[in-house]
Amino acid sequence: MTTAIALAADYTSLLQLLESSDELTPEMIADTLECIEGELADKLDAIMVIARNNLGHAKTCDEEIKRLAERKKYFENKDKTLRKYILSCLMAANLDKLKTSKNTFSARKGSISVVIDNEKLLPDELVTVQTIIAPNKKAIKEAIEAAEAAAAQITADGGEVPAELLNPVPGAHLEIGERSLQVR
Repeated sequence: MTTAIALAADYTSLLQLLESSDELTPEMIADTLECIEGELADKLDAIMVIARNNLGHAKTCDEEIKRLAERKKYFENKDKTLRKYILSCLMAANLDKLKTSKNTFSARKGSISVVIDNEKLLPDELVTVQTIIAPNKKAIKEAIEAAEAAAAQITADGGEVPAELLNPVPGAHLEIGERSLQVR
């Protein structure tokens, strides 16, 4: 059984042979191409069935992750409720500590935490200022594309492209991403 990648290589080799050989008749060429295309199409369809099946498995995993996350949250909430109940029992019995054969229960004092009522009233020396720099990629892309179009027009008119059009946005450039598969 031939693999899909081998069929694709055979197809490419056949096309190269067609360019260099005059001995093949049009009927021979058509039959061979049709056979290879048919086999390749069947292989690719079978591979796509497996790929779609894998997407189904991934979706099932996502649903299971959500279900387990909800279950985890349920158990964590149950734990909090039981611990609060144990604490309320200790407080009702007016005990700070209780030792059993399996556990030692202690009612700890609450920890001190800071509550901010109004950030604007805080003195400057007690506030940290953060500056967030976020590049506007859409505007950068438009600026680079506009500069490239202007440079192409100047070149087409026979002129010399100014340096500011060669690097219109210092620190950024356009890059074409990896090819991807689209299946309809």
